[in-house]
Amino acid sequence: MSETPLKTSPFPTRLDHRIGNFVLGILLRVLFRLYGRMRVIGLENVPKTGKILFAANHASYLDPLVGWSAIWGHRVMIGVARHELWKHPLAAYVLTCMGSIPVRRHKADMAMLRQCFEVLNREETVGIFPEGTRTYDGLLNPAEPGIGLLYHKSQAPIIPIAIIGTYKMLPRGAKKLKRSRLTVVMGTPLTFSKDTSREEIGTVVMREIARLMTENGSPTAPPSPERTALLPKGD
Repeated sequence: MSETPLKTSPFPTRLDHRIGNFVLGILLRVLFRLYGRMRVIGLENVPKTGKILFAANHASYLDPLVGWSAIWGHRVMIGVARHELWKHPLAAYVLTCMGSIPVRRHKADMAMLRQCFEVLNREETVGIFPEGTRTYDGLLNPAEPGIGLLYHKSQAPIIPIAIIGTYKMLPRGAKKLKRSRLTVVMGTPLTFSKDTSREEIGTVVMREIARLMTENGSPTAPPSPERTALLPKGD
């Protein structure tokens, strides 16, 4: 893959964005530790150098903030977020300070993929939600093919992340936060052979996330394939 520069860098490069990155990191750490008593487990599993794909479960709008703040200060993570969020000036500014790539979901977004590959080619990290959308009942959903595609094209190790407590704190449809203990668990890096299918990669990743959740106080079963037909579209 070519090393052509990004047209729009997902890294915070302006001075105010870099300052915003620092301020957000501190504020979110304080917020989640005070309000959610957030614990971070397994940070030692995250190498301090080299490309990595972070793959987390998605239960709440809080997940990007919780996951990013858990890793902040240890590694630079560029998150992937739905492109509609950039329509809101405040959200767009926060995402820019954090370092983010917009994605058009439920379709092959080649611009997003190119930016992800560029970040990984720079030996940095990309964070995604393999399910593609938030759970509507607290259970895990099957992974979409994107995680397998990103792995095959980049050969970046995948670190599964279990985010626990955000569904209770802010589930779908909720308008206010509810106090709940937060736990972020980072598993050991996963690698796959070249002939492993995208579907199998996604299945293994979600199975690992379910295991991490179960072992850390939130018994969770791996997603069943039948759940794909139940997923709401466009959200």
